[in-house]
Amino acid sequence: MVGCVKPPIITPASQAEAEKAIDHTKARQLSDSIADNLLKDDRPSLRNQMEKAARDYYNEASFGSTVDQMFAMYGKPLEAEYKMDAIGRKTGSGGYDKPMRKFWYAVRTPKNEKGSVYLTVEVVPDEGGLASSGFALVTFPLGVPPSLK
Repeated sequence: MVGCVKPPIITPASQAEAEKAIDHTKARQLSDSIADNLLKDDRPSLRNQMEKAARDYYNEASFGSTVDQMFAMYGKPLEAEYKMDAIGRKTGSGGYDKPMRKFWYAVRTPKNEKGSVYLTVEVVPDEGGLASSGFALVTFPLGVPPSLK
């Protein structure tokens, strides 16, 4: 059986809610810290910067394994340059629905030139502050969007 999740509709009201819930300066500081911890391969700090649900789901070993898989595919990041951020919503199963600000960085690895791989860091409100709901290294096989160049 296949199910569908209705995508969130971003309205001026929901965007205003996200702007209010996620202070841009604090979110950027957290995101930059996550990018720095990824460059340093500081996994305990990375895991501690994740939202509670992620920390509860991934123990240290499984979190480390996920990072290992990312490094094996793209190479360990050596440099990250902030490119842009955007506000939106993060939704998931079980009614998960939070405002989110996603940050984008051009990344250089031993396997890839800067600008062919990107780091995304998702920042959400969590436990009275901000935390990351996820980070990933991504590529664009059909070409990098102009907003990231």
